[in-house]
Amino acid sequence: MKHFFICLIGILVLLTYSCSPPKTIEGHWKMTRITNDGVDVSSEHNPQNDRWIELNADHTFVSDGTPFGRNTGRWSITKEGWLWLDSDAGEADDSYWTYNISGNEMRWQGQKFEFSKHFVIEHIRTDNPSE
Repeated sequence: MKHFFICLIGILVLLTYSCSPPKTIEGHWKMTRITNDGVDVSSEHNPQNDRWIELNADHTFVSDGTPFGRNTGRWSITKEGWLWLDSDAGEADDSYWTYNISGNEMRWQGQKFEFSKHFVIEHIRTDNPSE
């Protein structure tokens, strides 16, 4: 009987972890909210609610949506644990973010540059980033 309960607990633990959403940053992410100093600025920075980013396993990214349009580049995690987006549009478009993934949601907080430190961007994982 003791072994039965140990096996049952083991199975429940395995099922819990196997049913959990992935914790990886790779994937399709739809932008859901942008705040600047705590003020929601989504209507200005995502007016059509169509912005998204795809972070690929080969460390490339593609993003798109109104009003900024398509962007491509490379991403990596810095020694500080920040997400670094190295944009093909040039150095002025590069950005650094701390990030937190909880379930199918990801939250970015701007880092390094004074301007971006005030921004928080929230995303939700999707199968299709344009959804």
